[in-house]
Amino acid sequence: MRSFDKYRDVKYLQQSDVAKDKLLTIKAVTEEDVSSNDRPEKMKFVIHFEERGFLPWVANVGSLKKIAEIAGTGDVDRWPGTVIVVYVNPDVEFAGEVKGGIRCRAPKNQPPVNEQPPATQPSVPNPDWVGEDPALPPEDDIPF
Repeated sequence: MRSFDKYRDVKYLQQSDVAKDKLLTIKAVTEEDVSSNDRPEKMKFVIHFEERGFLPWVANVGSLKKIAEIAGTGDVDRWPGTVIVVYVNPDVEFAGEVKGGIRCRAPKNQPPVNEQPPATQPSVPNPDWVGEDPALPPEDDIPF
């Protein structure tokens, strides 16, 4: 389908840019004023991608929560390198009307980080820890 959208002067990813599911890698997350000239300042998180040809995406709170789940952290500074699938959900409502919207999910066969088994870490003593050594029996017989 040909669309006039390609001739619009747009700064951010639009539904028409996502004809089918796209596997994308997050390059950066910025905070930008996404308001138009006739509206007050409106700061939002904007997702930038490594892949060429994809404009930055102004993700809504639901999509940001999904990315946090996929990345395993809500710290947006640790999201670069996270791979997501961006797609259009035609059932998204806006202002009481079904208009569709851009959404994201984890790639197939890659569960979100918080669903993956935790990585095992070698047991290393913490030199700053103050307390009993769990490997030793409790010191219950101290007379004070």
